[in-house]
Amino acid sequence: MKAPGVRMITVDGRYKVWTQKVGQGKIKLLLLHGGPANSHEYFENFPAYLTKEGVEIYFYDQLGSYHSDQPKDTTIWNISRFVDEVEQVRQGLGLEQFYLLGHSWGGLLALEYAAKYPAQLKGLIISNMGYSAPIYNKYRFGLYADIVRSQAAAAGRRVPAADSLVGQRLYPLITKEVRDEFFRQHMLRLDKEPEPSVRNFAHINQKDRIPMFRSLAVWDFTARLPLIQVSTLLLGAQHDFVPPSSYSFMQKQMPRSQVYICPAGSHFAMWDDPQHYFPTLLKFLKKTNRRS
Repeated sequence: MKAPGVRMITVDGRYKVWTQKVGQGKIKLLLLHGGPANSHEYFENFPAYLTKEGVEIYFYDQLGSYHSDQPKDTTIWNISRFVDEVEQVRQGLGLEQFYLLGHSWGGLLALEYAAKYPAQLKGLIISNMGYSAPIYNKYRFGLYADIVRSQAAAAGRRVPAADSLVGQRLYPLITKEVRDEFFRQHMLRLDKEPEPSVRNFAHINQKDRIPMFRSLAVWDFTARLPLIQVSTLLLGAQHDFVPPSSYSFMQKQMPRSQVYICPAGSHFAMWDDPQHYFPTLLKFLKKTNRRS
């Protein structure tokens, strides 16, 4: 039996994407998951914090993701098509004057959407996402290099010189042990991974999304940041692989933005620092909603 609130929305004239409305209230919040090709599942703790406060949540699995169609068509994997898909979903759900929260890749998508389709946005939340892939990738691989050096030292091996751990020379050293430690430090700082997160990672469409990575690696929104005129919350985390300094730069370029860095959080701060993540989000939603 279909779960309550579920609607399949037609996009691109032929594909179906999965959505679900949870709760009821004057504040309408559409969530854009990360990836690309993750799923909405790691957002499943949002209702516990938000629906009782009058926030109406819309989950949504983007095209190519677990609950939606997964066409074997490499042309679907481009940023502009996903931006237009979000607008088709908005129209299909009948959302007007709504809030858009994008996490990770979803934050990139939310910035692109806000630049192209600002009219119906009441507020924007960019969660755990910077403005330039080259900048946050340099920072991310620096964190990997730190772990490589730390593990080498702990094992009594020769510690690689810092300048040797750049570019292609770093990749062979990123073992499973290094990836696991990176996940523990910078992705999800919990002793036990929450079950919705486990499902999300199990359901990632790893293969089909590969054509997208080349364009994502060079994505840079720097010059367009001043185009974002809607009230925006830039929500980062101290232990994330997106450098906290990114948000202060974004705030200076975006005239109606504010920054909050979750002090105990990492990339999935909604799980490992909910005590800061959700009160900050809720305060922003309520304050900006009262202004209208």
